[in-house]
Amino acid sequence: MTSVSAPGKLFLAGEYAVLEGAPAVVTAVDRRARAWISTSTPPRSPVLDAVARAVRRALDDRGGASRELPPVRADSSAFSRARRKLGLGSSAAVAAASCGALFEWAGLEIADHQSEILTTARAAHAEAQGGVGSGADVAVSVLGGTIAYTMDAEPSPIAISGVAPVFVWSGKSASTTSLLAAVRALEHAEPTAYRDAIDPLIELATGLAAAYHRAEPDAIVELTGRYGDAMAALGRAAGAEIVVPEHEQVSRLAIACGGAAKPSGAGGGDLAVAVFGSSSAADEFRARLKTTDLIPIDIAPGEPGLVRDDH
Repeated sequence: MTSVSAPGKLFLAGEYAVLEGAPAVVTAVDRRARAWISTSTPPRSPVLDAVARAVRRALDDRGGASRELPPVRADSSAFSRARRKLGLGSSAAVAAASCGALFEWAGLEIADHQSEILTTARAAHAEAQGGVGSGADVAVSVLGGTIAYTMDAEPSPIAISGVAPVFVWSGKSASTTSLLAAVRALEHAEPTAYRDAIDPLIELATGLAAAYHRAEPDAIVELTGRYGDAMAALGRAAGAEIVVPEHEQVSRLAIACGGAAKPSGAGGGDLAVAVFGSSSAADEFRARLKTTDLIPIDIAPGEPGLVRDDH
């Protein structure tokens, strides 16, 4: 069976601020969604339905002969633990993988049409998500590696070096769309309070992206801690629990080991990322995690993007 796979994602920096034009740092991880052409009709899925419409438009724009698209199946089971999602961007990875599968079916190889697949997958994912989100998760699912992502700009690759990240699951699944809705409600109802909360995130996101580009571990650790504090302040202003008690526990433990931590993604649960300036500090953090109820997740960052898998 031939399938197409795409990696999940984790945010290292830029949550919420990316929606205001600030840079986000996002890495592809080694949990992959797979999609393949099916010989039977799969269950209905908002993401797959949106992908079919987006790919149909893309193929029509190319001026090719109109053909009925085949059904596509997708598997994102690697993105959950005990049937609860980890917050690794499963819907974005499914959108990327299923777009890739349909492009391959149409004779348009992934390697030669990466940019077009990204545009199509981003449009499909935005439709399925009701227009919320930055598209950073789709971009890294297609491109792979670690990228600095700014909306309406070409992503640029970043080599993570000098800093050791550790990912910890809160044990709670979170709804990104609900958290984004709460923040948008704050923006409309209390624009001054929103600016007071979002402007520090924009400044910190810009600084974090620059620190990652320059491989400055001390700056990355310091700014990561401050970013987590600013996310908590945004949550308080919006009446949304962006930083949950488990995130706070991860942060205290990271600080005790010489590092810093913050939610990875919109917050409310899902994963936290702790960063350290040395592997020994990261190892100490992992050892201390064993004395808590926190759950370290063995995830490799910087993984390859959208690829065709032949089995």
